[in-house]
Amino acid sequence: MRSSRFAKWILEHPFEAHVVLPGIISLSLIGMYFSGNAYLQNIVAPDLKNVPGFTSREFGALEMMQNFFLVYISFYSVRCFLAAEDLWVKLFSFFLVILSVFTLLEEIDYGTHFVEYFTGHYGSLAPETWDRNWHNRIASTGVQNVSYLKLAASVAISTGFVLAPLFLANIRNPTLRLLVPSRWVIATVILMVLLSRLAHGLDDAGYSIIDGKEGILHTNISEFRELNMYFLLLLYTLVLHERVIVRQEP
Repeated sequence: MRSSRFAKWILEHPFEAHVVLPGIISLSLIGMYFSGNAYLQNIVAPDLKNVPGFTSREFGALEMMQNFFLVYISFYSVRCFLAAEDLWVKLFSFFLVILSVFTLLEEIDYGTHFVEYFTGHYGSLAPETWDRNWHNRIASTGVQNVSYLKLAASVAISTGFVLAPLFLANIRNPTLRLLVPSRWVIATVILMVLLSRLAHGLDDAGYSIIDGKEGILHTNISEFRELNMYFLLLLYTLVLHERVIVRQEP
């Protein structure tokens, strides 16, 4: 199986891949959204006429880029699964496949917002009839499922992309050493947190307001954090695939 040029570039240019590139992408989108210019804001998260906000924003650059990252995460997770010979690496790759495909389907509401947009018929937002996805559904506890997902994601990022690179990078076990990400991912995690705070700070300060109207992401500023989280996972999946390929070479 062939290696990826982008993965090789990541390994050869770790600072540019883990800091510069995600920084440029996020700051560009944040700058456009909070620019005070309606045209630029609508590129990031459009407010389409006669289209509900929960559907309208799905067609912006921010959400579309998330979907793009998730498609490639799924693609390279499958490639890792097919290429891996080690049972534990294969099982872990299979977990990445399930996780990435499920997340992608949840992000696109299983195609619902595309169908609604082209038919012009939009479903109800009532919690008791919500069936667009699982993560926005209200659990029996009265809390949205997405709250539990965010907690799980924070724990996974803290342990897998901060603690593991710090304490397991030089572990003797070859399988764990292959799975543990580079310490450069810690820089991406820090950047993700800083950019998320920047976006929330700008929103709290009212910079998304244009002509007295809040930006369409007013209650969904966490979308900027999600973008960087998916980019982080994409970096990891690409590098993992490259490691698996190199390991199989004679």
